[in-house]
Amino acid sequence: MKEKLFKPVYWIMIILLSIDFIDTNIRIIGGHLSGSGIEFPGFAFNIQLSSVDFIIFIIAQLILAYCIYQLFKLKRSGGYIFMVTNVVFLIYGFAFGPFTSVPMGEILTLTLGFFAVYFVLVIGIPYYYSDKYE
Repeated sequence: MKEKLFKPVYWIMIILLSIDFIDTNIRIIGGHLSGSGIEFPGFAFNIQLSSVDFIIFIIAQLILAYCIYQLFKLKRSGGYIFMVTNVVFLIYGFAFGPFTSVPMGEILTLTLGFFAVYFVLVIGIPYYYSDKYE
């Protein structure tokens, strides 16, 4: 059963990561370039990125694209780098970057939820199918 489920689970993982990647880029790049800022659905705050924040975001997104590619090529290291990149960007965002103006309590549940989903997708699935991943 585990062997039969690998391909559907693998493709669901890749598709979900890709959709999230594309949605994040459209929302943040579009919001930054239009000057309207970034709004998250269901929240009443607007985040404005500085030029430095935007450059760091682009670098993080390039690393995440590479990580998704690594997961596509069945390399387990892509998942680890994916999680580390997200954690580093989040720490930067709350310590120095665009999230300093947002109360942590307002987005903590959403952030933990996304990290739980990311953990299952990029760490859990490759670990469960460790015979398929390098």
